Amino acid sequence: MENTIGFAAVAGAIFVSFAVALGMEWLSLVLLMKLMPARSAPQTVAQRLPSMRDRSGRENLQRKAA
Repeated sequence: MENTIGFAAVAGAIFVSFAVALGMEWLSLVLLMKLMPARSAPQTVAQRLPSMRDRSGRENLQRKAA
């Protein structure tokens, strides 16, 4: 019976330590996101080219349809 109580105590302590660690990590991530608001990242020319091609293709289709 003592082994069962000891095992439950150790398993409970491990569970509580994981819960505390994950809670602290979540809280730190939330605080960091509040301190550092998102901003747009600069795009390179290679990243802009596909969107420019898509846009010009749609404009051509719209012109043909009209």
